[in-house]
Amino acid sequence: MALVDYLASALKELERHYHEMERSLPAPVRVKIGNGMYFRHPQISDSLLVYLKGVKLISTLNAALILLRHGYTQEIGALCRMADDYWTEIMFLINPHGEDGPSKDQIRMCESFFQEEFDDPDNPLASSQDRETVPRRKINAAFGKIVSDELNPHDAQNVLSTIHKAFSGYVHGAYPHIMEMYGGMPPHFHVDGMLDTPRIPEWERQLVTYVYRAIMCAELTSRKLARTETEKAIRGLLVQYETSLNCKPQETAETMIQREKKK
Repeated sequence: MALVDYLASALKELERHYHEMERSLPAPVRVKIGNGMYFRHPQISDSLLVYLKGVKLISTLNAALILLRHGYTQEIGALCRMADDYWTEIMFLINPHGEDGPSKDQIRMCESFFQEEFDDPDNPLASSQDRETVPRRKINAAFGKIVSDELNPHDAQNVLSTIHKAFSGYVHGAYPHIMEMYGGMPPHFHVDGMLDTPRIPEWERQLVTYVYRAIMCAELTSRKLARTETEKAIRGLLVQYETSLNCKPQETAETMIQREKKK
C-alpha cells in the first residue's frame, strides 16, 4: 500500500471513532440567527470545543493528502500550519489549569470560540467582530507545563514557537518558502505541483507526523469524553500506526532537543 493511502486509511479510522465520540455530546439543532437557520449546539463546553477542533484537524489533514497526491507541497505547508493551531488548542484545553477547574484563559478561549462571527449576520459591515483571544505565548506556556516531565518547559515553548513561525511562511508567502518551488532542468517555478521532485518525500514524512499527532489527540479527546472503549480502540490504532511506519521516537524529547542545540 502506498504511504498516502495508508495515511488516508488511518484518518478514515479516526473519522469512525469521532462519530462514536459524538454520541457523548449534545446533538446540534437548527436555530434562527438573523434571517437564516443554522446548526448550533444547545449546550457548549470545553469538551465540545476539543471534539470540534479534532473534527477540523481530521478534515484539514484529509485535504493535505489530496494536495500531496497532486504535488502541491506549498499548500500542504499552509494546512499544516492550521493543523498546528488545532493541535495546540486541544492540548491547551484537554485538562483544567485552574486550582478548582478551568483557568481564566481556558474559559476565555471557550467563550471566544463559541462567539458568533457577526452580531447581525444580515448586516455584517455594521456588526461587532471583536474577540478576546488567548495569546499564543500563553498556549505555548501551558503546553510547556503539560510536557514538563519529559522536556524542559522553556524548550517545549521554543519548539512550538519555532514551528509556528516556520510554517507561517507558507501561509504568508515568505521568500524562502516560495523559492522551494524553484528548480528542475531547466530551472523554473513549479506552479502546478511538484510531483516527481524531492519535495514529495519531504512532505510525506511531515504528514506521517501530523497524522500521528491527530491519533494522539483523538485518544485524549476520547478520554476527556469518558469513552473508554473508544479510547482503547484508538490506542490500538496508535500502536498499529507506530509499528507499521516505525515512527515511534527512539529517543526522549529532551535528548533530541539537546542534540539540536549543539549543532
